[in-house]
Amino acid sequence: METKPSRSGIHPLTILAAVFLAAAILGIVYLLFRLSRPAPTAEQPIPTSALTIIPAPTHTPTPPPTMEPAAATQTAAPLLPPGTIGVGTYVKVTGTGGAGLRMRAEPGTDAEIHFVSMDEEIFLVIGGPVEKDGYVWWQLRASYDANRTGWSAESFLTLLETATQTP
Repeated sequence: METKPSRSGIHPLTILAAVFLAAAILGIVYLLFRLSRPAPTAEQPIPTSALTIIPAPTHTPTPPPTMEPAAATQTAAPLLPPGTIGVGTYVKVTGTGGAGLRMRAEPGTDAEIHFVSMDEEIFLVIGGPVEKDGYVWWQLRASYDANRTGWSAESFLTLLETATQTP
């Protein structure tokens, strides 16, 4: 009895079928991925990456404790009756219930809001008075930041009284 040598290994057609099947699966996955994303149009620009540079924080100087707004008020006080808000006086924001006071670009309730100041914040009066929309408006500027300037209704301002000096 003659025996044939046994063949070990994988048949070449099996290898060819496996390669073909793997290529078909990869092609289908690629098509599904490609069809799931819409192509960019003129209305939809192609997203690009951008580098945003954020400046490092800087030290904000605080005024020395010897600087008090009362010194400026003392020079303006002789021009105004006592207890009167006027240009050159200092006022603080009060009565907002913690909601803050809207500082506007110009007098009036329809004017653009520049920022919101909080209760107890102190401002120098630099303009006004202007009567509009049932309020008396004053232009205010923060002594620590000239960019914090805006118009505010007198109803939410309290005049900072200064102690009278005796010679």
